[in-house]
Amino acid sequence: MPDQDDHLVTAVTTVPPVPPRKLRMHHPAPGVEYPFSISDIAHAAALTLGPEWDADAGHWGICGYLFGPDDEPFTLLVDIEGDLCLTYDREDQWPESPQLPHGVREFPAGLFLPDVCVTDGLDHTAQHLAAAVRAVTGY
Repeated sequence: MPDQDDHLVTAVTTVPPVPPRKLRMHHPAPGVEYPFSISDIAHAAALTLGPEWDADAGHWGICGYLFGPDDEPFTLLVDIEGDLCLTYDREDQWPESPQLPHGVREFPAGLFLPDVCVTDGLDHTAQHLAAAVRAVTGY
C-alpha cells in the first residue's frame, strides 16, 4: 500500500536575487529634490483662503496645520501611497454633502488629492487644496 506522503508534491519557489544598490555619486543640496515642504503648502493654502486662515508647520515640515474661522485644525500630510491628504474632524455647521473639486476624494479621516504632484508647483497645489477646504467648510 502506497504511503500518503508519496502523493504530496513540494512546490519550490525561487526568489530573484536583490539587485545591488546603485550608489549615488552626487548628493543634491537641500531643497533641490523637493523645492517646498508640506508645511509650505499649508502656509500657501492659508494665504489663498484669506485673512481668517492661518497655518503652522509640523515637526521637520513633514506636515502642516491649517486653522480657519472655527479654530478646527486641518492636518496636511502625505500618506504611505504618496497622496497629499487633509485630515480633520467634521464640524456640524459644515455642508452635509460637499461638492468636492475635481481630483479630490474622500476617505474616513478627511480628503486626499491623488492627482496633485510636487511638479504642479506650490501655487497650483495650494489653490487646489484651498478649493477642497472651501468645499468641505462652506467658507
